[in-house]
Amino acid sequence: MAATFWVWPRRGAEKTAAFSLPLLQNLDPELKAPQILVLAPTRELAVQVAEAMTDFSKHMRGVNVVALYGGQRYDVQLRALRQGPQIVVGTPGRLLDHLKRGTLDLSKLSGLVLDEADEMLRMGFIEDVETIMAQIPEGHQTALFSATMPEAIRRITRRFMKEPQEVRIQSSVTTRPDISQSYWTVWGYAQKRSTGTFPGSGRF
Repeated sequence: MAATFWVWPRRGAEKTAAFSLPLLQNLDPELKAPQILVLAPTRELAVQVAEAMTDFSKHMRGVNVVALYGGQRYDVQLRALRQGPQIVVGTPGRLLDHLKRGTLDLSKLSGLVLDEADEMLRMGFIEDVETIMAQIPEGHQTALFSATMPEAIRRITRRFMKEPQEVRIQSSVTTRPDISQSYWTVWGYAQKRSTGTFPGSGRF
């Protein structure tokens, strides 16, 4: 059985690397078919993830990444899909559209990522997400990233993820409530003198 995870993440590049690098290790560059699928709530995030995964896989010869999202011309997307990309990143609506048209084949998929699942729920995409997941063959690894875990997201974990492992990523930044802040306004000839003395003395 492929491992499944649902993660309470920090957002940003570290999160993208956290799911990209392990999945890339199991990717077959010789197989010209989608093996990794990443669902993202917005075009901006889809493009960001696609660019990051392109960078992560730049030394893997023959690996192609395509981003599919609304507002982009279909002929551009179809041309990219005909090249046999191993990695597909997209928004739920456009991915579902390609599945219905028969232009996206997920039969060889080995890794699925739901990035910012709570945002997809908030934006009304969760039914599209469930429809897409229902068409993916068993035996793939699933990673679900969500900053919150409302009931609709938990329903997805129960329906599509077998014995998922929960991972909570805590921020490494420690707040220091005992730190106070002050500033001084310095005018005219005193500016040069004060910038030289203040950092070392801590006071005027």
